[in-house]
Amino acid sequence: MIKKWLLSNLIGVSISVFVLMTTFGLVYSLANKDKISTGPDNVQLRSGPGLQYRSLATLKRGTDLIVLKDDQGWYQVRRADNEKVGWVASWVAKSHTLRHATPISEATIVLDPGHGGNPNKRYNGLSGDNGSSSADGKYHEKTYTLRTARQVRDALAPTGARVLMTRDSDVLVPLLDIPKLATKYRADAQISFHFDHAGDENSATDATGITQYYYQENGQALTSALHNALNSLPMTDRGMDTAKYMVLNRASQPATLLELGYINNPSDFKKIQSTRYQKQIANAITKGLTTYFDNEAGKK
Repeated sequence: MIKKWLLSNLIGVSISVFVLMTTFGLVYSLANKDKISTGPDNVQLRSGPGLQYRSLATLKRGTDLIVLKDDQGWYQVRRADNEKVGWVASWVAKSHTLRHATPISEATIVLDPGHGGNPNKRYNGLSGDNGSSSADGKYHEKTYTLRTARQVRDALAPTGARVLMTRDSDVLVPLLDIPKLATKYRADAQISFHFDHAGDENSATDATGITQYYYQENGQALTSALHNALNSLPMTDRGMDTAKYMVLNRASQPATLLELGYINNPSDFKKIQSTRYQKQIANAITKGLTTYFDNEAGKK
């Protein structure tokens, strides 16, 4: 009888403890679901949702923040220690790999590997596009724009920047969707990758080098910064110019289009298809973007 009473009460106590612990865990979870603690040092608390807004404070690693609002990855937060309200880049504040945040860490960068898709297939009603081809017709621009963009993405990873790829496989992205993506996430830079093609086969061996294009005024400083950095590449510098390409003239965010060599020039193509050249491009672009964002941060 006593054993039965003890067993019955023990079960009741166990259930009560379980319910109490579950309730406490749920309350604790709900109370802390909108709280974050900064991972890196030097996280900027800004006056608006973007690195162009002025810095209100520099936050140390481990600063507790209460999240009030999420605006395309920018968190409006309140400091738990002094009630100051501002904005932080969520991918920076929550990073566990970045030790020290810099202006480029807060940047959103759209990388657009030009062309893509199988010409015999339809993508949203459009045929795939190989882009230009090598002199022998065996190799296509779409392959090397993607490989180069991936190298740039990898080179940017240690900076902490948020990098968005318009494509990461052999598919076609409608041209209008490229600036739309940049606008949606208020990208700080939109970079389209291409390789040039000499129309006259007789002049293909003479056409060589790199050209950078922009159209909107807000893309000029970005293009200039990348132009200066790309001068270090083992390729002729053809300079900067304006062009009314759709990805540029429909862009609301700073946008540039890079022609990184002539694919039907055998000498240029030898470099274009080499991993070494692709990495040189990636390192130069990372350097150029770092300089650009150092200059742009906090201008508002």
